Amino acid sequence: MMSKALTIIFLLIFCAASHAQDPIAWEDLSAEQQRVLRKFEGRWSELPPHKQNKLSRGAKNWQNMSPEKQDKVRERYKWYKDLPPEKREKLREKWQNMSPEERKEFRKKHKDKFKHKKKKGSWKEDR
Repeated sequence: MMSKALTIIFLLIFCAASHAQDPIAWEDLSAEQQRVLRKFEGRWSELPPHKQNKLSRGAKNWQNMSPEKQDKVRERYKWYKDLPPEKREKLREKWQNMSPEERKEFRKKHKDKFKHKKKKGSWKEDR
């Protein structure tokens, strides 16, 4: 009985360790990922491995987006950054507490909130 418990504990520890993320060296990123993440270059080695992995995946996703999709992301990011800090915090908390299904529904509900209207290099929100 004791050996069975030890085996289970060992397996749990092994599984948790196998999910730990290793740091990513800046030099191991592709040239395109480095270009996208250039603002992090000076402090890359100081970022926790999970943050490096998240940013690396995000940069890879960015590379695979169409120019139109990249424009949408830029537009939404600008909208978010233009919010007052307290509204951003409330929105962040709300998002973090949503289930994947609720997030999907939220995206579906708000997909038409932004319309692409390029004016002298900036994006404007339709209201």
